[in-house]
Amino acid sequence: MVYVQAQIKLHPGKQTEFVSLLNTLMPLLNKHGWKLIGSFSAMVGRFNTVLDLWELPNPNAVESLLSDPAFAKYAPTIHDIIEDEVLTVMSKLPIG
Repeated sequence: MVYVQAQIKLHPGKQTEFVSLLNTLMPLLNKHGWKLIGSFSAMVGRFNTVLDLWELPNPNAVESLLSDPAFAKYAPTIHDIIEDEVLTVMSKLPIG
């Protein structure tokens, strides 16, 4: 099991559209093994920032999603909503 942290900078005023897009994409994301742990919006700090935490079956699930033609058709919409995104693939530490 691996995790992906998606730190997303939205274009101003696009949070509602982002939520709608993510809900639309959820079946496709789930098809590739992506399970949303949580999606968070900044209240203090860098405005228009969202942090998503995903659980994936393996690191290949990232490439699997990004290379899916069904995902690619959303590229123009994603570009209109998201200014910048950083994906970080992580493993869980054996703590606790």
